[in-house]
Amino acid sequence: MKFVLTVINIFAALVVYSQFDGIAPKLSEPYSDTVWIISGKKSLDVHFQKQKLDFTLDTRLTLISNTTAKLAGLRFGIEYRRVHRFGFGIYGLGNGVHMSSLKEINPAINDAVLNLSYASVFYERVLYFHRKWEWSATIHFGKGEINGLYRTAENLHWQTLPSRTVNPFEISTTGYYHLTWWCSLGVGYGYRYMSNTPAEVRPVYNAPVAIARLRIKVGRLVKSIWDKDARLEY
Repeated sequence: MKFVLTVINIFAALVVYSQFDGIAPKLSEPYSDTVWIISGKKSLDVHFQKQKLDFTLDTRLTLISNTTAKLAGLRFGIEYRRVHRFGFGIYGLGNGVHMSSLKEINPAINDAVLNLSYASVFYERVLYFHRKWEWSATIHFGKGEINGLYRTAENLHWQTLPSRTVNPFEISTTGYYHLTWWCSLGVGYGYRYMSNTPAEVRPVYNAPVAIARLRIKVGRLVKSIWDKDARLEY
């Protein structure tokens, strides 16, 4: 609970800070800068805000053991100088993933429900951007928990797998298409590695991930209330 409250307080402070330039434009000079992308230096002008809110629905299609699972996620943070995004993410399997075997732990298991949930800090670097699309790379460092239930043919009573604290690490790349001036759709691919996990359990959760992201540019929507030029940013 303390961790969640800390995240909320930090996020609230970042939101206020990220929107300050837009609320009081007279207190700051028009923004002008250059950033590096794979095509070379890219100029940032008056249509770019130095820092702004980043909010993303961040889901993954992944494997838990040999079973396909949907890992739902939500991340929030700050975009800085257009190419740096960092903040916090929360991810989970919901009610868990049901599987008919779990050979990595015990070949006798013929029915199991496994769960994974974690919070993470992330850093995303935009490697290229254009008015209609962009490409980026992201790393996540997380802390969470795995747990589950299982039963065998010899014992039909559900038994509990002990909860374990884990530290997921993920690296991925994503391409975004800007649907509108306030919304982008992203698809990507990556790999999740579970550190601080017992050796017999690690192969169950180490897996590639297919990523689908919906970025809602909340900061730009709010800023557009008093600054119509916010729609020109990309």
